[in-house]
Amino acid sequence: MKKRHSAARIIGGILFTAVFIVFAYISCKVAVHSSDLENCEDTYLYRVYGYDRNRYLRNQGREDELEVDYTVSDETGEVIAIPAAAPAAAVVPEAVPSAEPVPVSEPVPTPDPTPAPTSEPTLAERNAAALGLPAPPDLDINDWQYVLVNGDHPLDPIDYAPANLVYLNMTGDDTDIRTGYDGNRQVVDAMIAQPLIDMTQACKAAGLPIYLSSGYRSYSEQAANFQRINANNGISDGKNNEGHYITMPAGCSEHQTALCCDITDYYHEIKNDAIAQLPTVQWLAEHCADYGFILRFPTDKRDITHVMGESWHFRYVGVEAAKYMTENNLCLEEFVALYT
Repeated sequence: MKKRHSAARIIGGILFTAVFIVFAYISCKVAVHSSDLENCEDTYLYRVYGYDRNRYLRNQGREDELEVDYTVSDETGEVIAIPAAAPAAAVVPEAVPSAEPVPVSEPVPTPDPTPAPTSEPTLAERNAAALGLPAPPDLDINDWQYVLVNGDHPLDPIDYAPANLVYLNMTGDDTDIRTGYDGNRQVVDAMIAQPLIDMTQACKAAGLPIYLSSGYRSYSEQAANFQRINANNGISDGKNNEGHYITMPAGCSEHQTALCCDITDYYHEIKNDAIAQLPTVQWLAEHCADYGFILRFPTDKRDITHVMGESWHFRYVGVEAAKYMTENNLCLEEFVALYT
């Protein structure tokens, strides 16, 4: 019995050894060697992924190495190269229709911007627009420099006298403004003294002789002047045969306001139509607005002012108003009417 058991063990061992040798031989034939796979660091992982090199590289994040795929032939057991497969296109799942249609909201219209509030045009702006004129300055027409004095608008009180009078050099040889009485100087309201000096000096700087002929006249002085001119011209109402004033009654003269001055050439003190041709007077007419003055009684406005043309009579109204009137050919009556 012992011999039979020993023989059986020997035969079993031989059979086991034979099977192991056969299994080892087959394993060696089908094993994937590292030399057969380019850039293969881990043969075991190649086996795990079915000898698919590109699949392995993709799982390793090494897509830039996808050049050649390797696999093992089922017939020969050899490693072979196959072209790299392009990555599959992403599949976009079809939209699953909703059980109920989704309501489409109506677009909300964009509201128009609210316009900025605009102020209503002033009376002066409306009146100017009706005459085809640009908007006039925004000012208080009741301020002192716009006071309107003429035959239809006498001063109130009629014997009005300015509170602050000053005395200026008539020829502009100096710019001193004196507050004490000086019969050798021309007198005007203190509020227009500096602009008048500035204009006088600019005229002299242009090489032109200038003379401040007549500024302020009191009520009594104007009354005497009115009587004298009437007598010299054989009239009684101060008007010529065309119905235009050549002298104003006391209380109706701008000279009583002290806001004006008759200005002539130093060598031509007599005021008549010929003065309009003097270079000094022409310079004044062209530049007076720069200093706040206007030519108060233009010849072409006599049917409105009711005063004969006076090319020597300059009135202060301030720079803004003076430029507007000059640029738009308005006399003071027309300018004041825009605001009333």
